[in-house]
Formats: sequence, C-alpha cells, structure tokens
Amino acid sequence: MQDLAKGRALRDAQLALFSARDAAFLQRCRALAVVVAKQEGEVSINDIRGMLEPPAGVSPNVYGAVFKDSRFEAVGYTQAVHPEAHARVVRTYKLKEGEPHGQ
Repeated sequence: MQDLAKGRALRDAQLALFSARDAAFLQRCRALAVVVAKQEGEVSINDIRGMLEPPAGVSPNVYGAVFKDSRFEAVGYTQAVHPEAHARVVRTYKLKEGEPHGQ
C-alpha cells in the first residue's frame, strides 16, 4: 500500500507542475472540455486530444491534468484511442451540477 501512496504523490506532483507551467494550454483544453460536455453530455481525453495538440515544448503528459478541475466529475470509462496509449482505460467525465461552467 505504501508504494501506491508514493505513486499517487508522484503523479499529483507532476500534475501540479503541469498546471503551473502549462496553464494557458490547460485552460484551452478545459474550455474545450466544457463545450464538449455541454454538447455531448460526457467528455474524455480522447475528445480533447483529437482537437488540440500540445504546443512545441509541452509534453503530451499534460493531458493528464485536464480533468483535475472542480467542474468535472468522473462518470465512466472508455479506452484511449491514440496508439501510444495501448488502448488503456481512461475516464469519461460530465460537468458537475451547480458548478460554474465558464472560464
């Protein structure tokens, strides 16, 4: 169990770094995620990856921080569609009820 906690701490530290360093790109991703969720009812990282490429010098790992935002709640699972993900399972999200949805 201790290794799991350590892994989560490392993940969270990396996502915090992305959130600070790549804030402008994440803001664009999140704004797009809000639009997709409003239109489709749900959104996954597949939707965002298909519409926005990270700018030069930004790691694609930044996508992991997109839904670390209070407006989204996980509601299900799907498989990642980009080949490098090896069809791993990713979450689907919806907008939380009562949360402000603007940027």
